[in-house]
Amino acid sequence: MKYGFIGLGNMGHFMAKHCIDAGYEMIVSSNTVYQKELDEMVEKGAVKTDSNVEIGKSAERVFLCLPNEDIVEEVIKEIVEVEDSKVREIYDFSTVGPNFSKRQGKNGETKGYAYYDCPIAGGVIGAESGTLSIMIGCEEKEFEKVKEIVSPMGKNIMHAGALGSGSATKMFNNYLGGADLVACCEVMVMAKQLDMDVERLFSIINKSTGRNFATENAIPGFLKNRNFIPGFATDLFYKDINIALQTADELKLPVSIGPATLHAFGATRAMGFGKEHSIAVVKYYEALANVKVNEEKN
Repeated sequence: MKYGFIGLGNMGHFMAKHCIDAGYEMIVSSNTVYQKELDEMVEKGAVKTDSNVEIGKSAERVFLCLPNEDIVEEVIKEIVEVEDSKVREIYDFSTVGPNFSKRQGKNGETKGYAYYDCPIAGGVIGAESGTLSIMIGCEEKEFEKVKEIVSPMGKNIMHAGALGSGSATKMFNNYLGGADLVACCEVMVMAKQLDMDVERLFSIINKSTGRNFATENAIPGFLKNRNFIPGFATDLFYKDINIALQTADELKLPVSIGPATLHAFGATRAMGFGKEHSIAVVKYYEALANVKVNEEKN
């Protein structure tokens, strides 16, 4: 069985390496800035190509880890519509909407391949260590097979439900995570305006009911070292919140938290901080309040 991997970005190149280490016969795209890592994959036996079409002609199972729905759809067309395509299964780790995943699944049924939505959480650190959380959308009877196939890349591999449920779970996870992060940035700036010790405040919150992933992970590090090196970038949160709002619109459900969260990320992007870590939202609130939560440490 040959595998293809398309999308060797910040996380994808680590994921592909884990698959190669697990003994998967891989063909990978050479269209990547991670040339050193790509060369290492080739040394371990991977075949590289600069053509998605060649992956479609060579691999029965294809892994995708791509930026958005438009690119996913374009790549799938390239690999399944090529003459003599060998693709029979597609495992999509991209963050896309649940209805998009359902449409891809139906397209696969008519064209002779299976599509599984397998979005991931855990960031670059999780990808590098092979400990990602992977949320699978598939039929119950298929889950154990899918779990085994993606297992080199993740530690917590969970069945979210039928096709589309994996994408929905990731969407809801990031919707909540984004809202929490924006709220934390608002609180940091308000606390600074009140002349509070912001580090002390969040140490108390982390022992109280206001704690969340942002208070326990992003905020303490940021307060000690004002660092905006991308982990999960502002642009990505903006995209993911948009997916949730588009889904709410399709469901004709009015929501209020999402638009406020999207506004904060959008304003931060407009200030030029889209490529920075999503904690850069604090800069937007600092500008409004004319204060600075903390200073860079030399």
